[in-house]
Amino acid sequence: MQFRAKVLNKQMAVEFLDIDASSEQEARRLVAAAGVRMLDLRAARAGIQRRRPTAFKLGVFNQQLHSLLAAGQTVVDAIEVLGKNDRRGRHRAIYDTLLQGLQHGNQLSDAMAALPSVFPPLYVAMVRASETTGTVGAAIRRFMQYQRQVDDIRSKLTAAATYPAILLGVGFLVISFLMLYVLPRFSAVYDEVGQTRSGAAGFVQLWGGFVRHHPLLAWSGLLIVGALVAMLIVHPGARGAAYRKLLSLPWIGERVWVLQLARLYRTLGMLLRSGVSVLSAMRMTQASMPMAMQADLSAAVLAVSEGRPMSQVMAECRLSTEVAQRLLIAGESSGNLDEMMERIADFYDEETAMWIDTAGRLIEPALMLGIGAIVGAIVLLLYSPIFDLANMT
Repeated sequence: MQFRAKVLNKQMAVEFLDIDASSEQEARRLVAAAGVRMLDLRAARAGIQRRRPTAFKLGVFNQQLHSLLAAGQTVVDAIEVLGKNDRRGRHRAIYDTLLQGLQHGNQLSDAMAALPSVFPPLYVAMVRASETTGTVGAAIRRFMQYQRQVDDIRSKLTAAATYPAILLGVGFLVISFLMLYVLPRFSAVYDEVGQTRSGAAGFVQLWGGFVRHHPLLAWSGLLIVGALVAMLIVHPGARGAAYRKLLSLPWIGERVWVLQLARLYRTLGMLLRSGVSVLSAMRMTQASMPMAMQADLSAAVLAVSEGRPMSQVMAECRLSTEVAQRLLIAGESSGNLDEMMERIADFYDEETAMWIDTAGRLIEPALMLGIGAIVGAIVLLLYSPIFDLANMT
């Protein structure tokens, strides 16, 4: 959420700062790290649009920090160098907060945990586990690799959904234009004949007359449909309901579930390789999973805490397939469960990539044919009564 702070700067002048933070405590820490005196802090009012500060790029930060650590710099020196490198000062408060925490004797993970809006819990857990073994650089590199793999599959999904979304949007606009603008004008021609017709001409007369006599109601219906679609995209509750409905579909739901399983196993493998215990990794992963999967994962956590093998538990909780179960059994017997989980994630990602490619080749022509058929049917509705009138004369 966004906060607006009234502060007194070093020149003894009053100014306002817009801060993105997950809580008021985090916002206060960021203001204190900026070296100014806070006079007032309030949450930004809903509906008031302000220029949002530039988002902190965690990927760039990881790459720069890893390079400095690999070059032999200490963590404190690396954070200090990165803070000085931020010449525009857009994120200087973040670097100052990290630096102050380190200078007070805290671990890097503790300093990062004080900024939950910047550093996700999974990232903090990886750094905390690696600090005990002195492999912070390796943990950061592992998180970078994990983020690249997640971004790669996300970019494939976005690319596959872009063209169908454009087709649906253009088709919706064309159909709306024909039904709300063109068809009412054609209906006026049939009304002049003075005879109510059945079939195509009757539908054109009925719908066209309704739109001409109640234009506000007709166009309001279009806006309501658009608002419902926007709410489905933006509102978390509506999005969650649509996601649960999507999972219940026979073919698409199975593919979406496999995609989430890939994310689950990749996150678990990354955390286990970083030294996080199995139960802690499952609990942290649970918070990042969709609501439809959290109940099953919660049951799996409870079963594993009772001493049951993970391979059996994941199968009972619908969190694995036959291939995943075999690999989990192999990982439990050989003691390299983290490596097996990453192999499972790779297998699921390859399967998902193949499905995305195949589905894209089928969905795009199917959408074009469907939209073309609807537009052609509307055009046929418009012109077929004209041919009937011509035959009557």
